[in-house]
Amino acid sequence: MTISEKARSRRREYIIGGLALALTVALCVAVVLYWDYIRQAEHYGYLGAFVISVLAGATVLVPIPGILVVFTLGSVLNPALVGIVSGLGEAVGSIGIYISGWGGQKAVQNLNHRFVNRFVDWIRHRGEIAVFLMSAILNPFFYPFTAIAGMLRFGLVKFFFLCWGGKTIKNTAIAYLGYFGLRNILRWVGVAGI
Repeated sequence: MTISEKARSRRREYIIGGLALALTVALCVAVVLYWDYIRQAEHYGYLGAFVISVLAGATVLVPIPGILVVFTLGSVLNPALVGIVSGLGEAVGSIGIYISGWGGQKAVQNLNHRFVNRFVDWIRHRGEIAVFLMSAILNPFFYPFTAIAGMLRFGLVKFFFLCWGGKTIKNTAIAYLGYFGLRNILRWVGVAGI
């Protein structure tokens, strides 16, 4: 690879990383500015679960109550469908974080933290299992893990489907907790229609 090709490749990475970072920040700002509208999306059933889950999967800086929405909607809708739709939404949302890692490869590589090093080793040696398990459990490390997967060029399509599978299992479990837990509490309290 010639020097000009390396410069073009690096420039392309910076542009993609910058655009992905700008999109993430824009989503965070939009969430803050339009919070009332986002909260109303819960009332739109499966579409609301999808929209909230996309935002929850895409925003790192602003916490979105995706788990609470899935839990609540699981008590009033079909919990299996809520799990599938919200799993798809979170997987779609995580693509932005993946692309941020892909474009910000140099920045992520310069991090020398034990978690970063463990994630790099885990993805390199057990990539499919790592992505599936990290997306199937509740954990605060999924976002940096996703950026590292992008940095390592894990494979976007493979990442998406493994993430969707894991997020679907996690969200289906949360929706069924809402179905069996919240639904029974509401019945016990005597809320009409439950």
